[in-house]
Formats: sequence, C-alpha cells, structure tokens
Amino acid sequence: MLVKINTDRLNVRLTIGAQTSALGKSLMIFFCLIGTAMIFIALIDWLLGLLVMAMLWTLFFGWLTLWNFYGKELLVINTTSISFSYRYGFYQTKIQSKPIRKALNVSLVQAGIHKGQEHFNLIFETYNEQDLPEEIYRTLFYISKNDLEVLKKAIRQLYFEKIDPALFVKQPYMLN
Repeated sequence: MLVKINTDRLNVRLTIGAQTSALGKSLMIFFCLIGTAMIFIALIDWLLGLLVMAMLWTLFFGWLTLWNFYGKELLVINTTSISFSYRYGFYQTKIQSKPIRKALNVSLVQAGIHKGQEHFNLIFETYNEQDLPEEIYRTLFYISKNDLEVLKKAIRQLYFEKIDPALFVKQPYMLN
C-alpha cells in the first residue's frame, strides 16, 4: 500500500493509496473494453436494452478501474475531529468531518498478509453521551504493521504533547 503520514503540532495527515496487482488492473481494463464493445454493438444494431446495460456495465467498471488505479484515501486527524475524503485520480470527493467527543480509540482489523507483512484496516471510534463506543470512520485500504507503528507514534504525539508528563496516565486516549 502507498501510505504517507505527515504530522504537525495540530494534525496528523494520512494518505493511503491503492496498489492493485497487474492481474487486477488487466481484468479491470478488459471489463471496460467489453463494456465499450457492447455499447458499439448496441448502437450499430440499435438495441436499447443492451445499450442501457452496456452503459451501466461500463460506468461501474470504469469507476472501479479509476479507484483501483488511482484511488487514495485522505485522512486528517486532530484532537477534536477526524476528516476524510477520497481521490479518484482527477476527481476528489468533498471533505467530511466527524467529531471526536471524549476520546479517540483506534481498533484494528487484520486484513491479511501481503508480501510477508501483516496488514490492518483501522477503525476510529469515539464515545457517545452514554459512554458507549461509536464508530466514526473505517479505512477502506489496509496499512502495514510498520506504517501502523508510525501512525501510532504520530497520534500519541498529537495527544500527549499537550499535557504535563505527570498527567500522562490520565489523558483520555486509547489505541488498541
């Protein structure tokens, strides 16, 4: 996975990108070409049902091709909110923010082993008014264990830099 972690005193910026195999990319292109061929056949013979189906096929696999070739997940974490957006090469979605209430909890879901390394999806949780955990964001792409360690360190600096070392234990922050 393509992972970039940038930090400053107020934010942790995480960019996770898709790294699809050559076989996966080839299949995506193949399915897009099939859809394009079906569109031409439907236009030549003027088959309206096939044209609609072929256009939906091409749009779906075109979107998947963009996501698997150029897809990136952009996260900005600070002590009050987590913001995220997605980039599909030339198109970027509007940034959305979710508030962090009492504390930030980062849970891990093992995504498997890739190239000899463990990889994880991240689940960001906060606590609602009844002190129950509430999921606010889940990553789409997985990150390696090495990148996870760098992210843990960056989030710790974000939270723990603001407090007195004597109060270190009482800071409301958990990273599972």
